[in-house]
Amino acid sequence: MPGDSTLVGGRPLEDVIRQIIAEVLVIAPGDVQPGKALVRDLGAESIDFLDLVFQLEDALGFRIPIQRWQQFTSVRLAGKDLSVVITPEVIQQFAEQEMREQEMRVQ
Repeated sequence: MPGDSTLVGGRPLEDVIRQIIAEVLVIAPGDVQPGKALVRDLGAESIDFLDLVFQLEDALGFRIPIQRWQQFTSVRLAGKDLSVVITPEVIQQFAEQEMREQEMRVQ
């Protein structure tokens, strides 16, 4: 995530992701650190990922069907322990993928 130049509403995407995770999990933004597992380390539950997607929609300004998150995790994280591998970086990768696909849809 360091060095990312993607901006959302004038803020680096990394900061936006950190804020969204903190708000959804009701924790301090400073607790959201690279490499921290959202479930194992930060206490996320499965329902929190639905809220994360809704919050991403608001931040990015377009609709993201929840099935896209489910597809992303089933393809990108197949066979892995999701309680350990879903980190802020994974959420950012998902957001970046959705932003790229949105750009292609509007062109």
